[in-house]
Amino acid sequence: MSRRHRDATPYIDDDSHQLWSSEAADLLEGEQVDAHLLEHQGLMPITWDNTPTPATPAPALEDDDPAIKQLNTLIRDDLTQGGGAVLTTRPPVEEEKDEEDDDEEGSTNLEVDEDENQDNKVSGSSCSMQQYEILKDNLLLYHHARLMAEKGRGSEREYLVGLMFSKFDTNNNGALDKDELVQVSQLEEVSRLAEDCSLVDMLRYDDANTDGHLNLNEFYTAFSKLYSVSVVSLDKALEVNHVSARVGDNLEIKCDVTGTPTPPIVWRRNGLDLAALNSEDIRVFMDGSLYLTRLQLVHAGNYTCHADRNKDVVQTHILTVHTVPTVQVTPHIQSLRPSEEAIMSCRATGEPFPKVEWLKNDEPLRVDIPHKYEVVGNGTQLRVRNIGYADTGAYMCQATSVGGMARDISSLIVQENPAPTGEQQESRVFVFHDWGVAVYEPDECRLFHVIQGTDVIPGTQEYVCGDKGTNCSWGRAINVAERYIYVTQPRRDRVLVVSVPQMVVVDVIVTDQYPVDLSYVPNLDQVWVLNWRSTKNEGVKTIQVIRDASQKKKHHTVHPEPIDGHFDLVKNLFVPATQDLGHDFRYAYVTHTNQRGLYKLDLANMKYVKTVDLTPYNCVPQHLVFSSLHGLVVMDCEEPVTGRRTGQLVLDYLTDAVLSHKTTLMGQPHVVPDSSLVVTVDTLNHVKIVVQKVTDHGLDYVFDVITTLNVSDVTFFPSRLTHSYDLYAASTDKDDIFFLDLQSGKVEMITGVGKAMLPGLTEWSNTNRPIVSSGVFGHYMVSPAEAAIFVINGETRTVNCEIGSLVHPRLAVWITRKYM
Repeated sequence: MSRRHRDATPYIDDDSHQLWSSEAADLLEGEQVDAHLLEHQGLMPITWDNTPTPATPAPALEDDDPAIKQLNTLIRDDLTQGGGAVLTTRPPVEEEKDEEDDDEEGSTNLEVDEDENQDNKVSGSSCSMQQYEILKDNLLLYHHARLMAEKGRGSEREYLVGLMFSKFDTNNNGALDKDELVQVSQLEEVSRLAEDCSLVDMLRYDDANTDGHLNLNEFYTAFSKLYSVSVVSLDKALEVNHVSARVGDNLEIKCDVTGTPTPPIVWRRNGLDLAALNSEDIRVFMDGSLYLTRLQLVHAGNYTCHADRNKDVVQTHILTVHTVPTVQVTPHIQSLRPSEEAIMSCRATGEPFPKVEWLKNDEPLRVDIPHKYEVVGNGTQLRVRNIGYADTGAYMCQATSVGGMARDISSLIVQENPAPTGEQQESRVFVFHDWGVAVYEPDECRLFHVIQGTDVIPGTQEYVCGDKGTNCSWGRAINVAERYIYVTQPRRDRVLVVSVPQMVVVDVIVTDQYPVDLSYVPNLDQVWVLNWRSTKNEGVKTIQVIRDASQKKKHHTVHPEPIDGHFDLVKNLFVPATQDLGHDFRYAYVTHTNQRGLYKLDLANMKYVKTVDLTPYNCVPQHLVFSSLHGLVVMDCEEPVTGRRTGQLVLDYLTDAVLSHKTTLMGQPHVVPDSSLVVTVDTLNHVKIVVQKVTDHGLDYVFDVITTLNVSDVTFFPSRLTHSYDLYAASTDKDDIFFLDLQSGKVEMITGVGKAMLPGLTEWSNTNRPIVSSGVFGHYMVSPAEAAIFVINGETRTVNCEIGSLVHPRLAVWITRKYM
């Protein structure tokens, strides 16, 4: 026989008629090696993956038929061409197969059509159809049929089947009966070829006329239905493939699982077939490649590919998606006198998080000069002390990562009589209370503007809230592109649009009954409205959409596509919030009352595209948040009807596959704006705050904090030491604000912030003590109390001021306007 590939390829031993491989000295799956085997110098018999025993040697062939000997000679030479690949079965192919050598070592397995019903068993036999097909395939392998199958020699294949029939027909009557099949099965140990099967099962599956015998035609037909034998292989060095790409790229990933003939390829993520997603940005082509368009961070993760009927030879592709860093500094220009101190702040984002450093006029900053420069934290702030004329220049905050480099410049001008540079960013806070709207400037805590509830809306005959003595009733209020504030008035079935520059109501949008919740989608410029249709948060609700929300025009609402022909089946609507990494989410989720599942909603087309069944987890989602990093969807669950809490559930945003279910982790989840952490706040019995890190495989526990403070609301404020965030929480019944450093776990209390409004005075499921942060470069937070608002300095963690004379301040919205 040919020895070209003796070290890696199978062959037929002349003496034992066994199929051998020299890859190792031990039998596969740990079968013991006896003295006879050692004579073969470490060669071992090949095993078929689908057989129940560790190693399945071919039976000895005692027939002296010269045709058999000729076939033995032919197959020994041919098997040396096969490399270390694995034998699998595929549907018959018409074209001739290549006769090239394949030297790759690979994973091996017998591939069988998995669509066959494994439970389709004949009466009185435990041999399934799948195992029966394996049995017949292995029978051909035993009788050296691979040569003819690969080279398409139909006549030789038929000849071999004829030889097998003659061999089995011991009484030469032209038919195979049960006794003959039992005898051959015992002599040739056929039971080792397929679990629970023997040759007798041929009478059960292929005795077409059910006469209890197999004639030659039936025997031919049985083997003609077999799949042709093919080779599926994967180089061990390619089992795991690391792929890196940038946000916005188009990416094609090839599957290195090969076969003869080329097998259809299945791509999966979290076990789900990607071809079944019908997604515009994830496609599987006919050549077996995976194509991802307009890559986003949510696409990062593991993708696997395998041959259509073989899940055992699998290649894993680990996709890492990175972004170009973004950098923002403030102020962009400042003019100071000599000997003063210059302070510049920087915020950087990116995945992976970039290296941040400060430069002056394109040169690295001499931070080693004592008492001159101080870089705070991870480059979040630069302080230049005792400045002189030589300190005039362009100070650059630079962020560098595998995704690229980004800079932003803060210019410092040192002169004796500095020219005023003007305020480059100003913040205002709009406070909605029972008598109207008040606008405040937080630095000096002065009243900037007032909209009375009794004011007439310009261009209409309607009041903002009502005639004298009518209290305002506010549902939710949101910032729309720093141009408008949208606020719901549930009792008047409308949404008011307040112009930020003009500080007046400029539009009234009529809605369904009792509009309450609002969500803004910046990339689509949509405001989504959830109408309660009742004064209580129960029953069935409707959804409406306001398009072109930031445009100066008259606005109207439209309904998204109904569910089962009904608009009013909604319990909750979960729209992704804007995050620092800038990912534009395409989908939101909708829940129905007491239904254990989600409806996936296409935001752009305003229609439902998928249902997600959460019945196995007994989960009716109560709150749901999104992480653009690694594409996680995190929710807390309850049982239907009883309301018993069933823990935290995490989904993959792309496939909606469940990644984890933590039945002991209770509470409402919150995602930090940079998507790095998930903070879960449980307020049922005692207040417990659990911090988890967002990773490529889900959420990892970091730490938890238990506090006696009854938490009413939480917000995230930019950290002084990192480019991430800290957590602040307001109390339902104490005049304290709770501070938690999310990196170190450090806890502080800010006292003297006044008493909260009584819980019984709240409306529309609003908290009795909200707290709202002013943004990335904002200095303050605001927290409404019973008859005042408190402005808190987040940098010093102190109360900046108290603004009183307000009747039940309920909502607060920050507006930040930038000037160059």
